[in-house]
Amino acid sequence: MKKMLIATTLLAASLSLSAQKLQENPEQWNMPGNGNPFIPGYFADPTIRKFGDTFYIYATTDGTGNGYGPAQVWMSKDFVNWRNVVMNWPTTEVVWAPEVIPTKDGKYRYYYCTPCQVYVGESNSPVGPWTNMLGRPDAVLMRDRYCDPMAITLDPQVFTDDDGSQYMFVGTWGIYEKSGCGWAKLAPDGKSFTDKGLVPNTQLKDFFEGPFVFKRNGIYYFTYSSGSCHDDTYRVQYATSTTSPIGPYEYKGCLLKSNSDGTVHGPGHHSILVDGNDYYIVYHRHNNPHSVHGFNRQLCIDKIEFLSNGDISPVKPSHTGLLPSSLVKKARKNAIQNLAFQARVTASSELGRDFQATYAVDDNNGTLWRPANNQGEAWLQIDLGKPTQFNQVWLQFEYATFFYQYKVETSVDGQTWNLYADKTQNTDAGSPMIEKGNVKARYIKITITDTQKNGHFGALWNVKVYNATKKNDPSTLLPSVEGMDYEAVNRGYPNLHKKDVNPEERKYYNNGLVVDINANDYAQGKVVLTKTVRNRAGGEFTSEKDLLVEIIQNKYAFYFDGTQHLTSNFDCPKNFTYNAAYTISAWVLNPKVGPTECIASITPSTGDLTAFQFNHSMNRETGIIDHAGSFESAGFPNEVSQGEGKWQYWTVTFDGWNQRFYLDGQLIHEKNNFIMLRPNGPISIGGDAYGGDPFSGYIHSIRLYDRSLSAEDVKADYQYKSDTQDKIEIDWNNMAIKTEVLTPTLVKVSVTDKEGAPLHSGQLYYYYYATSNPNEANSFPRSKLKNDSTSNASVMLTIDGKKDQYIYVDVCGQGGTLTFNEHVTINPKAFNIFTDDFKTFREWDGKYVTNDKVKYEASNGILKLTSADTDFNASGNPKVNGPMIYKEVKGDFIIQVKVEDLMGSERRSTPAYNEGGLMIIYPQSETRQQLVQLGVFPGYNCGNMLTTIFRGRPQKNNQQGWNYDPYLQLQREGHLIYARTSRDGKTWTDMPSSPVSAPQFEGQTLRVGIFQTTYSNNSAWVSFSDFKLWQKK
Repeated sequence: MKKMLIATTLLAASLSLSAQKLQENPEQWNMPGNGNPFIPGYFADPTIRKFGDTFYIYATTDGTGNGYGPAQVWMSKDFVNWRNVVMNWPTTEVVWAPEVIPTKDGKYRYYYCTPCQVYVGESNSPVGPWTNMLGRPDAVLMRDRYCDPMAITLDPQVFTDDDGSQYMFVGTWGIYEKSGCGWAKLAPDGKSFTDKGLVPNTQLKDFFEGPFVFKRNGIYYFTYSSGSCHDDTYRVQYATSTTSPIGPYEYKGCLLKSNSDGTVHGPGHHSILVDGNDYYIVYHRHNNPHSVHGFNRQLCIDKIEFLSNGDISPVKPSHTGLLPSSLVKKARKNAIQNLAFQARVTASSELGRDFQATYAVDDNNGTLWRPANNQGEAWLQIDLGKPTQFNQVWLQFEYATFFYQYKVETSVDGQTWNLYADKTQNTDAGSPMIEKGNVKARYIKITITDTQKNGHFGALWNVKVYNATKKNDPSTLLPSVEGMDYEAVNRGYPNLHKKDVNPEERKYYNNGLVVDINANDYAQGKVVLTKTVRNRAGGEFTSEKDLLVEIIQNKYAFYFDGTQHLTSNFDCPKNFTYNAAYTISAWVLNPKVGPTECIASITPSTGDLTAFQFNHSMNRETGIIDHAGSFESAGFPNEVSQGEGKWQYWTVTFDGWNQRFYLDGQLIHEKNNFIMLRPNGPISIGGDAYGGDPFSGYIHSIRLYDRSLSAEDVKADYQYKSDTQDKIEIDWNNMAIKTEVLTPTLVKVSVTDKEGAPLHSGQLYYYYYATSNPNEANSFPRSKLKNDSTSNASVMLTIDGKKDQYIYVDVCGQGGTLTFNEHVTINPKAFNIFTDDFKTFREWDGKYVTNDKVKYEASNGILKLTSADTDFNASGNPKVNGPMIYKEVKGDFIIQVKVEDLMGSERRSTPAYNEGGLMIIYPQSETRQQLVQLGVFPGYNCGNMLTTIFRGRPQKNNQQGWNYDPYLQLQREGHLIYARTSRDGKTWTDMPSSPVSAPQFEGQTLRVGIFQTTYSNNSAWVSFSDFKLWQKK
């Protein structure tokens, strides 16, 4: 039987054997000739339109992390042959859920959203060039929650009623009480709105996002997506109304959902195509095999059937796909034999059974050939069976919007090769890439030599080979791109033709080993103090503070006490850019594991998927690897907890798709992944680039490779002998204690050597006690302190404020116990002290924001701050900042407050993203500010939250939810900001990422005080008591 064109013609009239097999077994997603997905690539949130004789699909560009651009459009005249082109606008990083509608004057309007606002562009053509209708390129048409305080602005869709009136529907996370889908009636000029409101979720059951309204036979159909877009709960539901497009609506049920075997997974965020009297749903669903994030979505089409009463029958999602009925005859007429269909193939490699080489010649956009390695060249060879005449080779690469560099060769015998097309210097993206040349050959070899994005695989959805004639030429069926303003496109996307990493920027390392530090290099049979650590792979790491090398449980190790971190004298190489392969491993012994402790930070970036932090902590989301993505990061608290106080060998490998986690040489977990790393500066060990997330414990060795190690290599590394029989004795005679009065009620106690240097040994345990009663000098209550033992060489002790204080410390180790005591005299007059009993409200040195949405109230010892529609960010916009009262201070200080209560605590639920606490503001100008916030934010189980608004907006929490610590404290000491919390105001715990390095604050007048904000239109409050500010005179 002849090999025919592509799945759509098979679907139209069962023109091939593969279509017959599919009818017998429709659940096989990877059958040759399948027509769903009908687009080759990762795209989501489709809007399908037909203007003239051409179909256009505007969609979110997917497979790039979180749906990052560029803006692009798919075009087809026959629903078989689709062409993708990049458009000039919008140029924002995020281009979500685009929608295009025609206007009465022959123009087109392009609506799209970023989180969470809508923009509108205009053009004389459906493919641009577009310009923002409101003038400025960044002008916003609809701000967040414009339609209703409970309707987030996202996923715009415009419905045009029979009378010409137009309504925009927006919404996401519409599942909460009093929420739903927002709507706004467009003014005739499309630049403003004349009315607005909410379709409540009492009418739209489980409304989440993706609204699409259409009208048929006098019935308005409100279709929308429910569930999570990341998993199989995502589905399409609908409600109907006979009154108006804004309701009231009656919920009808589920229209489209995942199938039983999971090969149709998470279908949703759709649009409707009307073809004559037929209706079709065009939607996205997750790729097979499913990506861990659910953001490698693909576009599919199935038919909608209506019952006699107007209700919709549940759609049966298919793998076969279909053609709109009006195009079936055209597809039959234009069908041409694809000579490569199901031809014999060989390849340089395959990334497992899910990405077989045969998938490149199966005319199925749901299957992909992907080589095993995302580094270096990859090739695919097709055997046509005999010398065959052909003149076109079509290549559909994995990513249509990024360019690939490749060459195509042909051969008669498989030995002697002739160059058919040389695109090894190509910098143009597109799909399909068509190479032409009349030749007779049996073998075709495609070699992918490089990719635009570092870490992309040289992967192909399909290779199609044609012998076209004047009467039957598939390339002529593609819509023309004449008139496209490529100069405007290039201006909008300046890096559209540029690689992430050029060959001359790539560094080459022996065995791919970039970092290799090992404490055995300092094996001297005694304790070693060093500020410099050798990197066996080249270069070195340095610390501002001494790092101690000693022996713990038979291994030499670097001891980190939580105040040091190492920084490389070289930048992280560009090899780690974007979706780069890597391996990172470390021998660690953590005496007491904290919520976030950083072993190594490879990139300082904190943007989505751009981070690379190797941790050893109890956090389930980021406890081992943190890529600044909830799905892309991972933690294993049980395994970490079980290894507390013991040596563990952790290894993480990533090959560009598979991420694997090993503990002591054994695989414990694997998943697929996608990252977008941005190397920028040195590599850090023992904390992040700024000293945050400090590691407290021992590190024997760390290795970082720019390649993915095999399981055998990981096991061999683990089994390599690293123990020692050396012994190191502690010098008990070289110890002393040092006390520092921080406030009249707070003393810092440190164990040091005779010269005053901190004694960092982690083999020692310290028991601290403070009292104002001298009679306790000979009855140091050690029995009370059994649960308070700590390996920290310094601690904060809360005292009762009396003049005379007696500090006791027991130092315990293998050699016995040594006891210290010291008499400390407290002089309150040595401090400038500011307190507020909140009997009445005082402004202190100033306050932020005064309007009808903000309230400052104080009485009976309680300060209550209330606000709505407030935020604190880098812009410093006084209309956006939430309520705050502050003192202006210079130099070092400590501020402290107790959070008494916050709205919703009795139900453990708050109607707003309510947060309150302490804040330091560096007001750089009237419109710019830098912030450090320590607050209470129980939502999402955060508890206490530390937010730094400079160098991005990194946020760290202690995962305590509504069991947050009510006492908050911020201390400035030089360029460091310490953030601490306490249950009782006596025992203090450092927040994850504390201390924060802020050298830009030095010498500046800072505003320090109490703040509250909601980050939403909803009103909420937080109450406080017992504020104190201390500064040494």
